[in-house]
Amino acid sequence: MLEAFRRALRRPAAAIVGCGVALVLLMGAVTRRGPALADEFVYLAGARHLATAGSLDARYYDAGAILARGLPHHDVHTPGYVLVLGALMAVAGATYETAVALNAAAYVASGVFIFVLARALGQAERAAWLAALAFLVLPVSLAYVYWAMAELVLGAAFLACLAVAADSTGRGRAITAGLLFGAALLVRESVLFGFPALLVLLPSRRRRMECAVAAGAFCVLAYAPLSANRAPGGANFWSPTSGRAFAHRAVQSAGEGRWGQAASIALERASANRGDLVHAPAAEQAVLALYAAIPLVAIIGWRRRPSVQRRYLLTLIAGYAAMIGVLFALYVVAQWSGLRYLMVLVTAFLPALAPPPGSSRRGWTPAVVVTIAAALAQPGVVRAFDAYKASRQRRQENLTAYVEQRLGPAPVGRIALANGWLFGWRHPEVEVISSLPADGGTLRLLERAAWFDYLVLPGDSPLGAEWDARTRYERVNAAEADAPLRVYRRLR
Repeated sequence: MLEAFRRALRRPAAAIVGCGVALVLLMGAVTRRGPALADEFVYLAGARHLATAGSLDARYYDAGAILARGLPHHDVHTPGYVLVLGALMAVAGATYETAVALNAAAYVASGVFIFVLARALGQAERAAWLAALAFLVLPVSLAYVYWAMAELVLGAAFLACLAVAADSTGRGRAITAGLLFGAALLVRESVLFGFPALLVLLPSRRRRMECAVAAGAFCVLAYAPLSANRAPGGANFWSPTSGRAFAHRAVQSAGEGRWGQAASIALERASANRGDLVHAPAAEQAVLALYAAIPLVAIIGWRRRPSVQRRYLLTLIAGYAAMIGVLFALYVVAQWSGLRYLMVLVTAFLPALAPPPGSSRRGWTPAVVVTIAAALAQPGVVRAFDAYKASRQRRQENLTAYVEQRLGPAPVGRIALANGWLFGWRHPEVEVISSLPADGGTLRLLERAAWFDYLVLPGDSPLGAEWDARTRYERVNAAEADAPLRVYRRLR
């Protein structure tokens, strides 16, 4: 029976792949290329270093992480995406285009996994087709093919484990689903909110236990050792630090038993997030509205849905609601940040987007409207992303060109250059301390903790006069009046 299902899948899979490839090429013709976001440079440089040196040591370091952890250590993110991209770079070359190719493969594969999952959940073939199409035109997903980010690889890994779990009753598939979930966890821990939905797809308590044991074994044998040397920071699930990206004080207060204070801080962050979303760009608000509508459309015809669909949707909605609560209470939701986390679960609703078998034509209307709305939202997303990318790229080009001109051909091992993302990507041999302390005392602690060949401060830095007078530094651009940056060579 399984072989017959595979034969039946071949033609739809080929059509989905063809449609996905066409959309990728179309997006590539209209969108801006190249890395722009800090995380993109971190991923790209880390994967290149893995491909060329076989090491997960970071290429960009936060000053606070150096003081807390020393050198070297790994990037603040889970290493799964860097591992996959680095392996591909070792074969195909360490370029931005390699990351695009990986994302494109994950994007197209996700469309196929959604089709398979929809059929395994009892949906009719045309319902599975609509689910796959809705994913292919879903805002942000298609645009992210051209961003060197982990979201599409994470989504593909999660959808793969769901499809495997739903499409078989055997022990081997349960174990495979657990291992695939562990791999998704290695890409990003936010996938934990989807674990209950994975378990209810399995047909028995025994299969669920096998899946959970396989996922646990992967975590012990792969996730834990590979994540052990990560830098502390907002993206480190186990060692978050203070800062705008994460409400660290709420977690710290809760850990110390001060629950009232923790709740107050979380409510304050949630209120700030709500205010930011009210003033968010129209394109972002439109995507958030779609992400809110998709789960609601997926539960239409609830009583007529098969029991496995109902269990799946219940656990998925619970995980989705929990993720939204955590995002509002602890993270930043606006400026497209929250959408990056929500993507992994919202796509898992799509296999149930169409109504159950036997529904009238009118019952299909909400699903069709959501799919059309998703396609219509694409131009606004592309414009917003391109404007953001253009602004960031111009800033990085100007910063990097100025520093490169002042350093000349002099060899550099490590440079303290705030936001020096493009400089580090262009110079593979250089490690970049990409954030600097604001006060002189902490900067002196940093220079004792780590050697750096050059230090770059803002032109109007209050530390400028002090560092101009220090004998262990030589000002490279001292002759420039009103220099935008102060570039120092460290002598000893």
